[in-house]
Amino acid sequence: MNKTPFQTEKPMEPYPPRLLDTPPFHFSRMHAQRQGCDLAVPSRIGLGSLVCYTPLVSALSRQKGKRIRLLTGRFPSDRYAKLLGRAEGESFNPIWEHNPYIDEIVNADAIDPGIMETVSAEMDNFCQAGHVIENICRAYDLTPRRLTGELFLTTDEQAWALDTLAHLRRPLVCLCPYGRSSSRPDSPWHLDNWERLLEKLEGRAGFFQVGNERLSHKPLDIFAPQTTIRQMMVLIWASDIYIGFDTGPSHIAAALGIPSAVLWDCVFKSVLEEHKEAGYAAATMGRWSYPHLKNLMILGERDREVFKAAVSFIMREIGRFQLDVDED
Repeated sequence: MNKTPFQTEKPMEPYPPRLLDTPPFHFSRMHAQRQGCDLAVPSRIGLGSLVCYTPLVSALSRQKGKRIRLLTGRFPSDRYAKLLGRAEGESFNPIWEHNPYIDEIVNADAIDPGIMETVSAEMDNFCQAGHVIENICRAYDLTPRRLTGELFLTTDEQAWALDTLAHLRRPLVCLCPYGRSSSRPDSPWHLDNWERLLEKLEGRAGFFQVGNERLSHKPLDIFAPQTTIRQMMVLIWASDIYIGFDTGPSHIAAALGIPSAVLWDCVFKSVLEEHKEAGYAAATMGRWSYPHLKNLMILGERDREVFKAAVSFIMREIGRFQLDVDED
């Protein structure tokens, strides 16, 4: 049998079904109630998925009229840390750090490691009707204020980021050329197009890349600092433009309001997602994408159409940046 470009000798291990027999967030509600908490959220999930839970916290806090008590575990969990590594100085759960809507975080792992296994297993057990943030909040009869994550940075963190990037030219483009659903080695979007992008825009902007040093930094001749998750978040905040694959840093860029282009490798994304639940790949394409950003779908590219669209997007944002500078 001829293999597709994304088939391997070892088949993918099956995932547990995404849609369970229990009502949405059944066990999350149960564990939160048992521990005297207002809400339980998963920790044994991807970074981008975790960012999508942040509007639920603010919406619930506003509904209750008080800061909430949150039940969750360490991120990344020990299981994820074996794969991704855990940077020196990483906090307990960086996504929730400095969140004003949270009064207290209760460490579920210290109570029973099985709590987060159960809570994380039902992360997608709801109707896949719209954007994932909308879907999550609807399951709790809440409406998010916007379809992006909500992240909170300190002035000290922001000052550190600006100082760290001060040697680079403005406008400053943050690249994230990696991710579990990023294009495979036989695609020009694995490395070649990123190198072309830097050549095409040389002298027009500064560049750096973010990502997990162990897995994801591509051999590009640009600044690529090793960071904690909080440091990565604030470096993205300090950039002017962002482009990357559908992955955690892209959700962070969306949450922080950075003009962004997000790349979607439709073929590999389908292979990666479909075995989780029948129809899940098609649902994922729409439920994760942010309607206010530039979404670039990689499928049928014959004359570097996606590459040209990416360059056009960055050039447009460079033009806006320069116009703002001229007006000042």
